Amino acid sequence: MSLHTTSAAESMTAFRYYPKETTAVRETLSIPTPKPDEVVIKILAGGVCHSDLGILDPSSSIGEWTSSFTLGHEGAGIIHSLGSNVSRLDPGLKKGAYVVVLGPDPCFEPSCAVCSTGKDNLCSATDQWYGIGRDGAWAEYCAVRAACVVPIPADQKAVPPPVAAVATDAVLTPYHALKTCVGLRPGQTVAVIGLGGLGHNAIQIAKNVLGAGRVVGVDTRASTFDAARQAGADQVFTPDDLEVLAHDPKVSIDVVVDFVGTQKSFDTALAIVKPAGIIHIVGLMAPSVQLQLMPAVLKDLTVKASFWGTKAELAEVLHAVAQGKIKPEVHTRPLDDCLEVLKEFHEGKVKGRIALIP
Repeated sequence: MSLHTTSAAESMTAFRYYPKETTAVRETLSIPTPKPDEVVIKILAGGVCHSDLGILDPSSSIGEWTSSFTLGHEGAGIIHSLGSNVSRLDPGLKKGAYVVVLGPDPCFEPSCAVCSTGKDNLCSATDQWYGIGRDGAWAEYCAVRAACVVPIPADQKAVPPPVAAVATDAVLTPYHALKTCVGLRPGQTVAVIGLGGLGHNAIQIAKNVLGAGRVVGVDTRASTFDAARQAGADQVFTPDDLEVLAHDPKVSIDVVVDFVGTQKSFDTALAIVKPAGIIHIVGLMAPSVQLQLMPAVLKDLTVKASFWGTKAELAEVLHAVAQGKIKPEVHTRPLDDCLEVLKEFHEGKVKGRIALIP
């Protein structure tokens, strides 16, 4: 595949999606020029997520696109340049400001039924998001609508760019699920199925932000248990060992959050949640699951699901991270290692999250 050519002073490296390609394609592109309502961000870190593997897999449930775009839906950096209308649209955005990118691209119009009620993550004005359909953060620079930029309430020492980047999804998604959708209350017991990056952060959110009384971690991989305990999990189990919970009078699981999204994980949630409890689905590893109606009816259950999070919630997440209440585990690699990192994700060699550093 041919590369774009520009002068070195005006060019940047980017890793892009192309239809029918099963991995990212490295290209040299021109540094973007902001439209009137955009800023250009000099990217300091771009997170890598399992969703990115799904984007590159035509058989996944995430979908496919007909045109190319720069990948990376988790981005943090500093404002490099501003479009002509930005100072009027948001006087608080200044050149050099330390910011993150809100991945969804809502319209934020007062007439929008969801944006006007604070549910901007559900806006249907576009089916493209930054790094998922439109140019994202696996590049040295990224053009973003000013409305989709959120300032970081601390400096780079307090909230390092790799942490800020992954907070836009790996922290925001479980935060939205637990706080807004589930409405987890202080003292409640929550089970977290899937102890990867999102599950690890969900434990901290439940314990340190929302005041959960007990957190139970569940994963098929016992290798995840130590990190889950360090994050605040009171108990950890494999799905095969969960029968012990049925005989433990101290444990009554109010909420199960499934960050895996397979038939086995859903059946596990159905088995362990208490009567009148909540099962909340976040993971998307399977395109569909079957609900056993009789157990669900007899337990009087609520089954919910959620998508990403809102701009207001992202600001709350960044404050919690700045206060040290949530400490995402993030490893860093050079942007040039992008293809190798994707290979390691495919092979299951990655623990925690990785952020690419231009």
